[in-house]
Amino acid sequence: MNKITLRPLAGITIGEKEINFGQTKHDVIGLLGNPDHVEESQIFYDNLNVRFDLDEDGLLEFIECQGPYPENSIFDIYGVNPFKLKDNELVDLLTDKNSGEIDGFEAPYCYSFLEISVGIWRASVPADIESIVAEMKNEGTYEESKGLMDMDLEKTKYFWTVAVGKPDYYKI
Repeated sequence: MNKITLRPLAGITIGEKEINFGQTKHDVIGLLGNPDHVEESQIFYDNLNVRFDLDEDGLLEFIECQGPYPENSIFDIYGVNPFKLKDNELVDLLTDKNSGEIDGFEAPYCYSFLEISVGIWRASVPADIESIVAEMKNEGTYEESKGLMDMDLEKTKYFWTVAVGKPDYYKI
C-alpha cells in the first residue's frame, strides 16, 4: 500500500519521495517511474490513484488524488485520511485550515479552499441517490437494485477526489 501525504501549497510525498509544485514532467517520472499513461499536460499513475497536471510551461501545478475507496494508496492531509472523513467532516477540517475564502459555487458537489489551494469533488450527494431510489420504488424496480443503490448511497457520503494546487491555483 502506498502512503501518500498531501502537502497543501507545496505538493505531495509518496513514501520518501517529495514531488513539489514547479517540477517538470521528467522530474515526476524520474521520481516515480513510468506512468500508466500521459496526455499533453497530465500524467496518470493509476497504481497510486494520482493524477499530475502541468501548466503551459510544463511545470507541475495540480495533483488530484482519487477515492473515495482507493485500492492502492492511503492518503493523508493534515494528519487524517480525507477519504475516511464523511463529507461534512472534510469540509469542516479544510474550512478550519483554510482561514479564508471558500469557493462553494458548485456546493455540495465541489469546494475550493482558496487560501490553501485544496479542492474536493464528488459526482453525487445523498439526495441524488435518494431521489433515484424513490423513483425506482414507485416503478417497482428498487428491490432488484437495492444492493447497488445502497452502495451508491454510502459512496455519496464522501468526496471522491481531493486535490492540491500550487499557491493561488484556485484563485486564477
